[in-house]
Amino acid sequence: MPGSVESIGLSIVVLSLVFACAALIRRWSRPLRTLFMPTAVIGGFLVLGLGPEGMGRLLGGSGVFPDDVFAVWKQMPGVLVTVMSASLLLGERLPPVRTVWSISGSHVIMIGVMSMGQFALGGICVWLLLEPVFGIDSKAAALIEMSFAGGHGTLAGLTGVLQQHGVGDLLHIGLGLATIGMITGIVVGTMLVNYAIKSPSIPVARQNPTSPDEDLDIDHHLPRPDDPPLDEWKGMTQVTAAAVFLGVTIAVSIALLELFRAAFNLAGSDFFDKFPLFPFTFPAAVLVQLWARRYDFEWAVNRRAVEGLGGIAIDGVIVCAIGTLSLAPLGANIGPLIILAIAAVGWSVFVTLVIGRRIFPQHWFEHSIAEFGESQGMLATGFVMVDMVDPSRQTDVVRGYSYRQIITRPILGGGFMTALSVPLIAAVGLPAFTIATASITVALIGWGMKRV
Repeated sequence: MPGSVESIGLSIVVLSLVFACAALIRRWSRPLRTLFMPTAVIGGFLVLGLGPEGMGRLLGGSGVFPDDVFAVWKQMPGVLVTVMSASLLLGERLPPVRTVWSISGSHVIMIGVMSMGQFALGGICVWLLLEPVFGIDSKAAALIEMSFAGGHGTLAGLTGVLQQHGVGDLLHIGLGLATIGMITGIVVGTMLVNYAIKSPSIPVARQNPTSPDEDLDIDHHLPRPDDPPLDEWKGMTQVTAAAVFLGVTIAVSIALLELFRAAFNLAGSDFFDKFPLFPFTFPAAVLVQLWARRYDFEWAVNRRAVEGLGGIAIDGVIVCAIGTLSLAPLGANIGPLIILAIAAVGWSVFVTLVIGRRIFPQHWFEHSIAEFGESQGMLATGFVMVDMVDPSRQTDVVRGYSYRQIITRPILGGGFMTALSVPLIAAVGLPAFTIATASITVALIGWGMKRV
């Protein structure tokens, strides 16, 4: 029975076996290591090949997997995205706002250019080409930012919003774009790093090309030197404590969402009735962290443990989202999919190589390539790019990139602006949305250049 305790437990066990097989495939395949392919992506394609879209076409049903297990996997991304989002800021040390801005201001502008430009570029593509030629809905203009800057988890969390606006089929196109974004983020990012190293016109901290034998796994998180040990806290392990505080954060986000719903309902609007929960986990995590500092238990929220649980959620989202893809909508929209993917990758490369050097006053390539990585779908991809280009940490990229998350996470790349994009297009129309986002992009570029 789908959704029963037994089927949920069995789905987790089978998913663990999928991860184990994917890890072995990656270990034995030098080409996959050369591409720095994440284990979760390999696992997702493994599920896709053995599931109803692969073996299922020969065997019927859900392929080699039990039907109830596959039914649970289809529901998991929408749940895990909340855990994933709650983990992104929880446990982060919160320095003074002035300090955060002085270190990460250029990064804030850069990711603003990336994300708002993705909205504008998607709007131009849909407005001038995809809608009149392919008949695709105007709300597809939000797909590039939702898929590339947001990723699989964001799309899973926004499923209800897409369905509410009658464009549920865009979810499959978005998941296809998110998968392309993650793969191209690693492949194209590696090419850009090696190009910069060989280019005499680009000063780079690293002096030798990357190697597939390096320990640069997107799924691998090394502890930082100043991370506290994973000791016990109040009679429970730090991992358990992290799970407790994640639960508290999600509970606070539920309360915030309900407050917004009640306030808007009193005003006669049902706007937040079907709004997703995960954007509210960002302010909730900041509130929990502030309370932890105020009441002197900040030390108990171990960032390493929170990242570990968040990493499990991220990997689960990726495997289940890719593995449960429906290929029929992708095949029916292959033209728009290719056009949007090419436009998205081209924009990220352009901003990295052309705009980045005009926004960052020092070590512009190292700073820009981190934002390139995240613009392709994952926070962790940005850190992998940093490890590639500055393995010995000669620059301050890690601090700037990390502090920037505190400001922009609640807004872009899966934050409130991402969640509001489809309702905004429905409310004001595609032309107005495109012109507005393009104007903001140009203004941000001008601001970034003026700061330098």
